[in-house]
Amino acid sequence: MKNGSYYGIDFGTTNTSVYLYNYEQGKGSREAGYGTDGKDLTPFSSCIAISKTVKNDFKFGREVKEKINEYADDYQIITSFKSLLGTDQEIVVNGMRFTGKVLAALFLNYVKETVKRIRPDFDEAVFSIPVDFSARARTELLEAAERVGIKVKGFVSESSSAYISKVKDIKAFSKVMVIDFGGGTLDLSILNLKHNQVYEDAVYGIKFGGDDIDKELAMRLMPKVYPGVSFEELESRRKDKLMNEVERMKIEFSEYDDYTMTLGEGSKPVDIDYDMFSDIITPLITENVLNSILKIMEKANVSPENIDAVILAGGSSGLRPFADIILSLFGEDKIIFDDENNRYQWMVAKGAAITSAIDCDFRLSDDICILLSDGETYPILKKDVNKVGDQSEPISFSLTTDSYDAHFIFTDSTGKNRYAAISVNAKGYVDEKFDLAVGIGKDQIARVVIKNDYIGNGYRVEREINKLRFYYDLKDIEE
Repeated sequence: MKNGSYYGIDFGTTNTSVYLYNYEQGKGSREAGYGTDGKDLTPFSSCIAISKTVKNDFKFGREVKEKINEYADDYQIITSFKSLLGTDQEIVVNGMRFTGKVLAALFLNYVKETVKRIRPDFDEAVFSIPVDFSARARTELLEAAERVGIKVKGFVSESSSAYISKVKDIKAFSKVMVIDFGGGTLDLSILNLKHNQVYEDAVYGIKFGGDDIDKELAMRLMPKVYPGVSFEELESRRKDKLMNEVERMKIEFSEYDDYTMTLGEGSKPVDIDYDMFSDIITPLITENVLNSILKIMEKANVSPENIDAVILAGGSSGLRPFADIILSLFGEDKIIFDDENNRYQWMVAKGAAITSAIDCDFRLSDDICILLSDGETYPILKKDVNKVGDQSEPISFSLTTDSYDAHFIFTDSTGKNRYAAISVNAKGYVDEKFDLAVGIGKDQIARVVIKNDYIGNGYRVEREINKLRFYYDLKDIEE
């Protein structure tokens, strides 16, 4: 590993965290997380407020989250702009149109400027992303980051990133489940360790997280705090105060059994014990989290007994009712968590920073092949050999019949799992040649280029192949 500072960014639907892994030979590593106000106490809230009347008036992060109802009269509040990446959706505010890419750039610029006040060397990072992030979403995230001066060194799946951050604790296990329970989403992965190489056997996710729990708590407790007042009737400032108090209470119940909710200004103090708190949110967690865990295990054809270890990541993983369900399903001995000041929320960003530090080689776990007319497969890029960043040598193919188009089908080594089917125009000559090349970008997307000089005018067809599977070697990390 080279001396230097390496950064990882966990760009989340609800929260975004930045992590530093600094290495100096002979002295080891130094680590730190960066979030709100540059400190590592809380991550950046993934919120943007855009003025409805004043051009280029934006507010970001925790300030928006804590005053979300108060700001709503004068600002358009956008809280899930990550989900707009890779779509044609736009948000129109004050006559200005904002795409997902533009919103991501605005927010990442705020993140960059905040961190650079403390770490002037923050100008590149590895991003962690959901496994099912589309090719277009990855491209737009890359372009948004680089537009504001953050060079994207690469991408790593969120599950792999969590695994990498805890690899010293779990390198002896073969089947590991990663549960990333954040503010807006629940993402699950089952990872398989074979001969020191880590593969993703199954992935599953739903839109459910800590924010949904906060809303349920607020709605259920509000009649006790503000008797006779509906949530709609409550003024914006008091709504914000209620939501912020609910979030604090949720954190307090991670350690304590009693909490008094006191909001002042006409509210009634309410004593809440852990049983009441648990009765409200346990059904939600059971319906969403437990059912999702059962679904991914069915998908991977495993049972709780087959899972060797469970990694907990994400800010909502500290909830006691969540922990109770996980413990009852898997047992305490299998749970791997970060008990250093409840730092679940930094785990994924930390893994991304380590990935940046070691230049982890993500290699193909299966070939990218062309399906030939006789049913055989011809490998263009090979498993175990080719990795992210590799480019194939140009390969020529010819028509075998008179036809005005040629069909290229890309599959895995078995020929059964089809990645893409591409049609290319032809003149109809037998032995007409097509030049084909495939490269894997740092966003883990394969890009295919097929040329046909017979058509003329530089004719070429380009396509992207997503959903590829990669693995990495634990020796890179251990060393």
